[in-house]
Amino acid sequence: MKYNVKYFDADDGKPLDFQFGQLKLNVLKFKYLKNQLVDESRLNTAFDLFKHDVNTYVNRHKERDPQKVENGYRVRDFDRGRVAFDVFTILPYLHLTAESEEPFQYPICESLYQEEWLKDNGFGLKHTPMLSGNGRSLILGKYFPDQTIDVLHSDVSYGIGDESDIDDLLDEMLSNSYWKGKSIDEYDIVVNLCCVCTNDFFEGIEDHYDEYTYRMVYTVKSIELVDKCYLKTRRHYRPERFVEKTATVQNWIRIRNHIEKRTYTEDQDYWDLLDDIIGEGTVYLSTYDWKI
Repeated sequence: MKYNVKYFDADDGKPLDFQFGQLKLNVLKFKYLKNQLVDESRLNTAFDLFKHDVNTYVNRHKERDPQKVENGYRVRDFDRGRVAFDVFTILPYLHLTAESEEPFQYPICESLYQEEWLKDNGFGLKHTPMLSGNGRSLILGKYFPDQTIDVLHSDVSYGIGDESDIDDLLDEMLSNSYWKGKSIDEYDIVVNLCCVCTNDFFEGIEDHYDEYTYRMVYTVKSIELVDKCYLKTRRHYRPERFVEKTATVQNWIRIRNHIEKRTYTEDQDYWDLLDDIIGEGTVYLSTYDWKI
């Protein structure tokens, strides 16, 4: 490979070794779309998911699960499938990035893999299937509709690739205006992958690949450059530096207060909440530097 990439399973955070292990990386090929506007479909998806997250928190006391976390979300309540509060705490930071008119560092990643989740949660298949980038889509589509962002669109119809395709992806990403001219030697490149082996949308792929290859096909969920010490000290179940640095309990308490003081009967109530969350962020973000 051209780049020194560290791979992780997005579902459980475990490292995936394709260099020295017996596994071979089989990854859905993709199109890298530069400088895309957040269209209405993408904004609708992001807004629907934002409402879903708010409702999950607001209605938490209606559940009968004895393991429910009564005082709010865990940083990542992954085991029981609940939304973590990082989906809220990242939003003011994303707004600050867009407000500064700096390009976002990483592309939105989308794949048919995500459509099954949207279908299971009542969203149907009308929306853009994002694996990552919902927060950025919400912020750009609502507040900065003229700003653009790169999009990585993976699809089985493009074929199955390997690590050379990840090299091509990074070539594209690192050529954008944010990274151009920056040295990345002192950072690790983290790629989180989702296995698509159990997804019904990939029926027929076995006609072209043997059973072992079919079971181990991945799609890219996210890419991030991290400090070399981060992987040794991370607390998040999978490596997501930006999520960890922004998902503090202090930030969550501020945002939680805004969520709890409102009632939600129509879309405008959720848009007003988003304004409150962004406004709250201006109080504590003025000197915070989290970007690589």
